[in-house]
Amino acid sequence: MLDLGCGRGSFHYELYQCGIVAIDLNINRGDRRAGISYICSDSKHIPLADRSVDAVVCHHTLEHFENYQQVLREIARILKDRAVLWIAVPNGRSFDDALYRLVFEGGGHVNRFTRTGLIADVENMTRLRLIECVDLFSSFIYLKRPTEEQYRGFPRTARVLMHIPPEVNTAGVLTLNAATRIIDKVAGSRTSQYGWAFLFGTEGIRVNPLDGPCFNVCSNCGTGNASAELKVRGLVKSVLGLGFYKCMFCDQLNSFVKPPRSVG
Repeated sequence: MLDLGCGRGSFHYELYQCGIVAIDLNINRGDRRAGISYICSDSKHIPLADRSVDAVVCHHTLEHFENYQQVLREIARILKDRAVLWIAVPNGRSFDDALYRLVFEGGGHVNRFTRTGLIADVENMTRLRLIECVDLFSSFIYLKRPTEEQYRGFPRTARVLMHIPPEVNTAGVLTLNAATRIIDKVAGSRTSQYGWAFLFGTEGIRVNPLDGPCFNVCSNCGTGNASAELKVRGLVKSVLGLGFYKCMFCDQLNSFVKPPRSVG
């Protein structure tokens, strides 16, 4: 399995028994994990043999790759005859992506994707076909107060986040999460949508269905919380008519908005 644009690791490596190769332009020594093969490389020239990889993961990275079409051609070259490709990207026309680009002076996003456009590009430039697609909703996690290490790497406009009192920052992100979701429920819009997750595969590949989309996403860890499970666990509370929940994964308090019927 290849984690392309791995950063600190874009999925839980420890859950998989296969060999994992992690590629990025910059790999910090402290981020390396035992048993993982790390390679510093450009994504347009993947230093792996033809048809040598069973699965490629591009988790929130393709929007950062210049000439992503060449990246797709490289992915097609290294994938085996039976293989899968996971891609998660922002909707390039979304409120979330526009806000991120504004606060972080672009934030390294060099590509703006549409759902149909990306599907067409992948299917035209590889021998893969779409198997599943799931909508991803925003947590606005990038607006939370940064650590000192993160602050040093932030652009000028984003550094204001460090100077907002923690209580005000938390309240602001809670309000933004709630407001965008309420707007979506009332207007039938997708203001709170971040983007999509796609699973592509070669002919004959069969996989278990992906979990459905989660409307409520934690502003601290960025993990989707299924509303039905939150209620079963008793993690949803109402205060003065406002809904809140504790994240199942990190215990962070978040605003809760009952999802539309088509979303979990």
